[in-house]
Amino acid sequence: MTISNGISQDERQKIAELRKLVKDDLTEYYDTDFNLLRWLQGHAQLSIPDVARKLRKSTWDLDNMHKQDRTHPIHNHWRYGITGESGVLENVIINIEQCGRTDYTGMMECFSISEVMKARVYDLEDMLAHCMELEKRTGKQAWILYVMDVTGLEYNKKLYDLVTGSMKSLAEFMAEHYVEMIKFFVPVNIPSFAVALWTVVRPLLPERTKNKVRILGSNWKDEILQFSKKESLPSIWNDDTHVFPAYVDQPQPFLKDWYYSSKGLKVPENVQVIDVPAGKHHWITLHLQQGDMVSWWVAGNRNFGFGFFRARYEDEDDYAM
Repeated sequence: MTISNGISQDERQKIAELRKLVKDDLTEYYDTDFNLLRWLQGHAQLSIPDVARKLRKSTWDLDNMHKQDRTHPIHNHWRYGITGESGVLENVIINIEQCGRTDYTGMMECFSISEVMKARVYDLEDMLAHCMELEKRTGKQAWILYVMDVTGLEYNKKLYDLVTGSMKSLAEFMAEHYVEMIKFFVPVNIPSFAVALWTVVRPLLPERTKNKVRILGSNWKDEILQFSKKESLPSIWNDDTHVFPAYVDQPQPFLKDWYYSSKGLKVPENVQVIDVPAGKHHWITLHLQQGDMVSWWVAGNRNFGFGFFRARYEDEDDYAM
């Protein structure tokens, strides 16, 4: 538990109330004032019991993940981005996301969204660990400055589908489970078509996420110095007039030979075919007795999720966790 003069008395009272509601779900590692404060800030419109319910959904025993090696196959293609502290914004850590160079389309062709999330949660836990360490050292709330380098980004239909589908889901996941960890999202080196794309994407993002976006102009290599010292900015931006020393590995593209294909997939006989449009859901009700066994064969042309709910009565509709 951390105590800090950077937290107001009103915030401290709310933190104590929230901690009382979730104390059985918190590990010693995660149970800090600033972690609970983030949840209160990110869901200020909710009652504290509702905040507690959301927090419980995110207690996945991930405390030691950031201590493991970064070895998921996706990590060679989605590079590590923390380069140091801002030095300009107080208690802010810089993370460089190489959006334009990262082969997100190939990633989604090769891996399920579950595998992508396994790889991504490692980095999110690492960012959180950096924030917690800085908070422990300074006694003040810490944040991530999420710099989105879109150098090399090309517009096509796959990009549109990606940013309105899978990447939108990732943004929602970050907003839902890593509440108030991001200070600002700062896109840099933006191509002209990105303005039109942003107009489409902006309404789809969580409200607090889109309000954190700070778009820089054509002089972005100078403007970025309003957010970070040059020592924490990557050398891949260097030119005749700008020298930045921080090192980041450049991502590798995915080989098309790795892309998943359902050609030749044989559908079992007597299966029930279900068509679920994007963004929709479908319920299947089964009346089971003890000892019954249910088997599933599932294939789809997009990422999807499914779950099982046990109910005593068929008309039950309370699925809150």
